[in-house]
Amino acid sequence: MKNIIITIVQINTIVGDISGNVSKIKKYLDSGNKNKSDLIVFPELSLTGYPPEDLILRKDFIDECENSIELLIKYSKFLKSAFLFGAPSRNKNHIHNSAIFINNGIKTYFNKINLPNHGVFDEKRVFEPGINYSCINLNGIRLGILICEDMWTKDVSEHLKKDGAEILISINASPYEKNKLDMRYNNAAMRVTENNIPLIYLNHVGGQDDLVFDGSSFVMDSKKRIVATLPSWQEKEQNLSFFYTDNTLQIRPSVINKRLDKFESIWSALVCGLKDYASKNSFSSVVLGLSGGIDSAVSAAIAVDALGSSNVHAIRMPSKYSSEGSLTDALESSKLLKIKLYTRHIDEVLNTLINNLSNNLLDKIENLTEENLQSRIRGIILMAFSNNNGSLLLTTGNKSEVAVGYSTIYGDMNGGYSVLKDVYKTEVYELAKWRNLAKELNFLGPKGIVIPKNSISKEPSAELGIGQKDSDSLPPYKKLDFILDLIIEKELSIKEIIKEGYEEDLVKKIYNLVRISEHKRNQSPPGVKISSKSFGKDRRYPITNKFFSNIKKSEK
Repeated sequence: MKNIIITIVQINTIVGDISGNVSKIKKYLDSGNKNKSDLIVFPELSLTGYPPEDLILRKDFIDECENSIELLIKYSKFLKSAFLFGAPSRNKNHIHNSAIFINNGIKTYFNKINLPNHGVFDEKRVFEPGINYSCINLNGIRLGILICEDMWTKDVSEHLKKDGAEILISINASPYEKNKLDMRYNNAAMRVTENNIPLIYLNHVGGQDDLVFDGSSFVMDSKKRIVATLPSWQEKEQNLSFFYTDNTLQIRPSVINKRLDKFESIWSALVCGLKDYASKNSFSSVVLGLSGGIDSAVSAAIAVDALGSSNVHAIRMPSKYSSEGSLTDALESSKLLKIKLYTRHIDEVLNTLINNLSNNLLDKIENLTEENLQSRIRGIILMAFSNNNGSLLLTTGNKSEVAVGYSTIYGDMNGGYSVLKDVYKTEVYELAKWRNLAKELNFLGPKGIVIPKNSISKEPSAELGIGQKDSDSLPPYKKLDFILDLIIEKELSIKEIIKEGYEEDLVKKIYNLVRISEHKRNQSPPGVKISSKSFGKDRRYPITNKFFSNIKKSEK
């Protein structure tokens, strides 16, 4: 009876830490070998971390990769298990994104054929595409290898099926997005349906700059049933036992992990992104401004869940415009999260600046100028704390505000990382409500209510002027976010959005705010990507851009 035990390993790598990634691979090779695995599989580019970007263009980087591959080849001679991992490979002047199969000192390369060149992916810049290749024959079973994008079209898997593939193994570096798991399931189901053979889907886990990888690896049998899963957001290995009965390939019952709901998955993504960005860049603590508003309260809660209460510092910086309720809410937030709260009033500094500018430079201080001065004073205080204590400064703006420029350069945009950069304001409220009600959590923060109820229920305000509210200059966030989604995620034109039932003047106003705020977004810190069109590599619009202006004029 033909059978094979395959161990899939969902690992968290660090881009560029080749020696560290090799050590992690060796650790799981030893574990799989001990468990008598026939094949141990690691994700796409697990040797280098993903995405390595222009590191691939460096000769010394590829040299080190090749040296590490040779070390792993030597290591394989001490193992009974074969193994498969992702790494760049050099063929003359061409660099490929490869899967490398090593068995008792012998290596075989499989070069990725379909190179993604959309959204955050830029593989055609650094890699050359491969050509069709043959299956692996192990224990009398033929294994067809797919590398990420190769699973999203039928050509590669159909070629492998013709070559006798009995199991498809897809190694991936697939970043998290809302609803991405269903997309993976659907594509896997198409490949299984076309070829009538089971498919193993293995993914990275962990954060890398603005990307987060959720893991969520799975096995789909030939009847399109999910028969094994690895947990989301955790480094994990799992053994899969395949065997033939009556000429039918079957898999022994395996672990099916609980699928996270929408908000737990998003919250986990934000926690993972911050935790790994801090740790992989050698930050042990973070600092943020805690105003009493919803955004800073949620950002603080995410920070505590990621790093623990003792590693999160908060500063409230009231002015004459700050309400007593906001001061109370900030204090309650700090108590709920068990973090230290510092208080620094900014009125004296603000008055000094206004007097100095009025006497020496400006005849009149406009309201907007004074508002921005308040924000920039707060930014200076936060940056001073960050510089002095080595804490990573978090910005707390959300996607709605970033989209329409409701933020101040060198003020509240100061910081090294933004956990809410890709989270719309309406989603911030939903996440806050979810976190307060969540029962079973695997985070470092306290259980139960961690976000003040008043921060959720009160009308949002930047409190930079008397009685100021966000609604003074913006439509209700529910309406704003829906229009922003049509502009950013759906990329609809003004005419198309108006046809959705929105007022022409409002649509044009929001479209224009998005357009003129491009320069701000280009200067904003990285933040966790959770949508299909985050600000950054997903959406690359020029700052100087008259296209939308021309549309506006032509539609008058």
